[in-house]
Amino acid sequence: MKVLDRYLVRELLVPILFCSATLVFLILVADLFDNLDELLRNKTPIPVVFRYYLCLILMAFSQTISWSVWLGTIFLLVNLGVHNELIAMKAAGLKIITIVRPLIFLALLIGILTFLVSDRIVPPTFRTANELLEIYIEKKKGAEDKKVLKNVTYYSGGNILYYFRKFMPKAKTVEDAIILWMDPTTNQTTQKIFAKEGSFSNGSWTFKGITEYQTDVQGAVFGNPVMITKKSYPDVQVTPRDLIMATSESIYLSYHELKYTIDKLRENGIAVYSEKVDLYDRLASPWKGLVMMLLAIPLLASIHTRKSIAFNVLTCAGLIFAYHVFGAVSMALGKSGAIFPFLSAWGGNILFSTFAFLRFDRANY
Repeated sequence: MKVLDRYLVRELLVPILFCSATLVFLILVADLFDNLDELLRNKTPIPVVFRYYLCLILMAFSQTISWSVWLGTIFLLVNLGVHNELIAMKAAGLKIITIVRPLIFLALLIGILTFLVSDRIVPPTFRTANELLEIYIEKKKGAEDKKVLKNVTYYSGGNILYYFRKFMPKAKTVEDAIILWMDPTTNQTTQKIFAKEGSFSNGSWTFKGITEYQTDVQGAVFGNPVMITKKSYPDVQVTPRDLIMATSESIYLSYHELKYTIDKLRENGIAVYSEKVDLYDRLASPWKGLVMMLLAIPLLASIHTRKSIAFNVLTCAGLIFAYHVFGAVSMALGKSGAIFPFLSAWGGNILFSTFAFLRFDRANY
């Protein structure tokens, strides 16, 4: 790496780290004041509070790193302009793309790091933080219920509908199960069972306390119900993982888990507009810092008088505001099915980065 490249990377990395630490700290402080009444009223132990905020750090980092990259870029370019360093670089015959190349490379590395953190670490730590918040801080539920999912509905295989009043993922057991078999042509119920409890072991479910009903072609029950103490159903192929995925919000899932959930929902004919937007956004969000950097470069890497620098910073802030508003609107349209999910998640990045590149040439003067 050239001396100039090392210098620029160092001068950008320091403000990014400082801004990131500051923004994360502000988010944690804001959350602390928001939960202060509950912390004091419920006498939450200090180790629990420490663990809760430790779990929130990476979530706050993933939400603020793009702003840290933007603020660091502004600080660097304004500082170079004020000290006439940009003039010296351009006078030496360097084009703006050559000058900012190490900065863009650094933003790419930060984007990759952000994706890995958001995909591999944030889902489990944020889930843990929410459990600690509900159990020990807000005390909305007891610790013994933290692994219980209630009123779980799952439509599987195109002709079987499941409902479980309680599902315990760790024990792989369910309570108060209702399973309906439906005719794929008429969508009428052909068989249904009620079971008091069920357990998953060795790849299959075993139910107890079963009441089994047979139905005619119109779905009406005929004959007497059959009472069965214990029975396994080979065609009941839903797994505990399927149920966990069906009841999890996208923020708690990794990219591959979210994709698995979408594939399962699509197999069952369920619209997945919102989930597909979340999936594409998982790939698009880490590059927001890079796009915000590209928007700042044409405005702040040009040679200006010191009086015009403040105006350019405000103009850049306006562009960043428009970028985020456009992203929010396109995400909403994508989740409603009005536009393609890919365009919903990536449209803002593509549009505004293209706009920035088209204006790069003006930064050579």
